[in-house]
Amino acid sequence: MKAKILFLSAILIASIQTLHAKTLIVSDVDDTIKMTDVLGKKSTIVFNGLFREKAFAGMSELYNQMMNEDTSIYYVSGSPKLIRVRVSEFLEENDFPQQRNLLLKDSMNDDTYEYKTSTIKKLIKELRPDKLILIGDDTEYDPQVYEHIKAEYPELSSTIYIRAVSNREGVQTLFFSPMEIAGHEFLEGRLDKRAFKVVAHGFLKQTNDSGIVLKSRYCPKEGREAIEELKHKIADQDITELFAKTQKKIIRSCN
Repeated sequence: MKAKILFLSAILIASIQTLHAKTLIVSDVDDTIKMTDVLGKKSTIVFNGLFREKAFAGMSELYNQMMNEDTSIYYVSGSPKLIRVRVSEFLEENDFPQQRNLLLKDSMNDDTYEYKTSTIKKLIKELRPDKLILIGDDTEYDPQVYEHIKAEYPELSSTIYIRAVSNREGVQTLFFSPMEIAGHEFLEGRLDKRAFKVVAHGFLKQTNDSGIVLKSRYCPKEGREAIEELKHKIADQDITELFAKTQKKIIRSCN
């Protein structure tokens, strides 16, 4: 009887731990998942922010495959609430998950670094995640904000992914396509092979090169070193072949 009670107690404790084993994904929007070109002219930024609905190839597939019952995605953007409807429409039209989890600045004049830092801290306090995945780009403050958050919460298992738009020096964990993220998530055991293939096909099916690269910014004509490294780390022929196709598509898009 005592052994049975201990067994049931162990199951109960494991169940409680599972309930709290949550992953929080925080994603920027402009130039991370949406092709906005925030480094361009103001007129270009305004036009793309209001009227362009082009997403980077494969990103919605990636986010959908990263979702599970213990995962929440929040979009923390430096855009003002004034254009909330347009940003929401972009997320919906491009099939991104948890579209209602959109957090924007009250005003254009609000400091983006302070806004993003305080907003992410509030999410961590409210959701109490065990794992934190931060996805942004290198055009503005995402690298500094995310490194600050990672240092502030050393008890969290934190992963940072930064899209190389300007290929800024000194920025770590750069990615160019969702395939680099999918590869790392596969190695971490958070994506399985089926999910990896879904992301790969989402990227490779993109026929319009504008969905892959902002040619006026950074375009790796040699492919990506990160992909080459992942090809060697993941000893799976199917995945290696998909990485090779990714490299060819990147090079072709940059020519």
